[in-house]
Amino acid sequence: MEKGQQRITSSDVAQASGVSRATVSYVLNNDPRQSIPEETRKRVIREAEKLGYRPFTPARILRAGHSQIVLAVLPFEQVDPGLALGLKELEARLVEHGFTLISYVGVQQLATKIHPSANVTPGVIVSYGDETDPAIASFLQQFQVPILPGMNNQGMQQLVGKTQVDYLLRHSQRQIVFAAPERQDVQFLVQARLKGVLQGCSEHGLEPAPVFVVPASRPAARTAIREFLTHQPSPYGICCYNDEVAFAVLAALIDEGISIPATAAVIGCDDIPLAQFSIPALTTMYFDRQQSLDPLVENIMAASRGEPTRQVPPASLKLIVRDSA
Repeated sequence: MEKGQQRITSSDVAQASGVSRATVSYVLNNDPRQSIPEETRKRVIREAEKLGYRPFTPARILRAGHSQIVLAVLPFEQVDPGLALGLKELEARLVEHGFTLISYVGVQQLATKIHPSANVTPGVIVSYGDETDPAIASFLQQFQVPILPGMNNQGMQQLVGKTQVDYLLRHSQRQIVFAAPERQDVQFLVQARLKGVLQGCSEHGLEPAPVFVVPASRPAARTAIREFLTHQPSPYGICCYNDEVAFAVLAALIDEGISIPATAAVIGCDDIPLAQFSIPALTTMYFDRQQSLDPLVENIMAASRGEPTRQVPPASLKLIVRDSA
């Protein structure tokens, strides 16, 4: 990127390409209002890559009137596979509009004064955290840019639990159990899905579902599920917070010699790629975000320009039936 102590500029690219600086700007900024011959476009891009040219962010922001960086804030210990796939789809769609998605993952810095705004200048933030958490709200406000929700609302999360119960009871009467993870960073989602499970139990005239916290290790999960199910009448219908929790439950049930799905039917959520490969294959569900993706992208672009946003339609919930239930 450097020539001596100087930064490579668009003027260097223009000289190497044999075109004007304006043409370089049109090409590198993908300006739709300008018609540039394809051969010229390719030559400019080739020379820019050869020189190691990188756009100067402050100048680009001044030119556009807004930052084209979208910061996705994920206050989690890890990004689950289903969410990672959704972020990849959002990233691809934003690129089509000239925006760049940067994901910030972590919970530790939320409690400190050190945060990415010191090094990143986003035009919009997409937040996947708990909107009611004061620490997260304070953290996000420090950026002083529009904040859009990236996660389905609490009502959609509750629908997951209710749909799990409805499906299990539609096929046979079972003692409903909710399997939760130990992770503290997702408890706001856990509680929303549990609320849906409890709603489903109430509507079917059942007692509230007991909650089983699944340990992170296989031996501990096996011991815990043995002790827990001993006090529950069978057959069981186990509603798992997500597919990863469901995998742990399936492993513990198999280790204990409990028949699946005859004695214990298991249902997850997210339909991650590995769900079809578990033994037995996991019955699960997922949010089809396609119908909400375009409106979210439109809102991001509108918010970056200081324009009003509109209501994003909720993602639809799809059920995938396999052998575990």
